Amino acid sequence: MRNVSAILVLVVAACGGGEPADTTAAETDQQAPTTASASTQGTQPPTTEAEEPAEPATPEVPGGIVLTIGGETWEFEGALCAYLNAPAGQEGSEWNVSNTKDGLQVYVNDDSFGQFVSIADIQNGGSPTLSWEAEGDAVSIAVDGNDITAEGTFTDGVGGTGPTDGTLHATCASWAAG
Repeated sequence: MRNVSAILVLVVAACGGGEPADTTAAETDQQAPTTASASTQGTQPPTTEAEEPAEPATPEVPGGIVLTIGGETWEFEGALCAYLNAPAGQEGSEWNVSNTKDGLQVYVNDDSFGQFVSIADIQNGGSPTLSWEAEGDAVSIAVDGNDITAEGTFTDGVGGTGPTDGTLHATCASWAAG
């Protein structure tokens, strides 16, 4: 039995079971083309931090909207502005100004139903986390060219808190005629 074990040790040693031969040059030559072809393909090195998925690009909209109700302020970069019948601020005009950010939409309008300013959570459908409105006699809106200002008493449609004073300032880069 010892003879068989000794023979196996010799066979294993002859087949590479002993000390490694100088194969690093051969292995390097075999790996070099793979490494070179990977670098010529323009691959980027792996990142060490988890990358967050990119958010959909939001088109840049000039102007802006700032709404303050009580002690809370929301700022929206850009303002989408449109009118019907006559330019905003003129007799017979119906117009609106709006934008969205972080699941919230601010909306201002003056039409045949009256004046209206709101901010609402549009992301959560039937379970909004935020909804403030001022309309009719509770709000006063003025238009001066591309600038819109509003002052009013807002009602909280989610938390049910009492009327709270608020202001809005918006600037339209331009108005779209409808």
